[in-house]
Amino acid sequence: MFNKKNDLEKSWLVKNAEFDKEDIPFIRTALELPQELVRFSQRNGSNEFHKWIHFFERDKDFICLWNNPKKYLPRLKKFAGIISPDLSYYADYPIPIQYQNKYRNHALSHWLSTKGVPVIPNVRWANRRSYGFCFRGVEKNSVVAIGTHGQMKSAENKKLFLEGLPVMMATLSPHTIIIYGKAPDEIWKEYSESGINIIQFPSEKETYHEAKKEATA
Repeated sequence: MFNKKNDLEKSWLVKNAEFDKEDIPFIRTALELPQELVRFSQRNGSNEFHKWIHFFERDKDFICLWNNPKKYLPRLKKFAGIISPDLSYYADYPIPIQYQNKYRNHALSHWLSTKGVPVIPNVRWANRRSYGFCFRGVEKNSVVAIGTHGQMKSAENKKLFLEGLPVMMATLSPHTIIIYGKAPDEIWKEYSESGINIIQFPSEKETYHEAKKEATA
């Protein structure tokens, strides 16, 4: 018999959720769009509550949210919204771990949305093995977020990113894409010219280097 004390996967997070055929909870996409972002790990040092929280950082910096969601809810509710959690599924992860992190990202997002936190789904993929589940639970013809920070660091990562991008576009047909990180024209210009709204936020590292460059100019 099910024992709530042993509910390590926190089934209460998906109470009243709508699931796809592979049991991935759907994320209800917010109608608002972010104007500025702040990392989850910087939430306590920021009183700029018009910003949206993002999770484009190391998993260890926000796994605490999965471990104890209720603890962090009051602070998250002060901000304008969140880009959905981004627990990783790297190409060399076993598929069960990739799938588990996908589920956890969506379970947290569903629960937060039921608590009044606007959520925009983050979409990520690994290699072709992940295509069967990585785009599930996301509304089509809507808004998605993508983190490119780190995706362009190696030739292999860039290759996997570029292979999956047209698959994502064909599967979800988003009308707006929020990009955290680099958005080079050779990748995004064709989508922008096709009428897709591209909103790009530079990563903090990019902002730092740009400020340093201007200071020494």
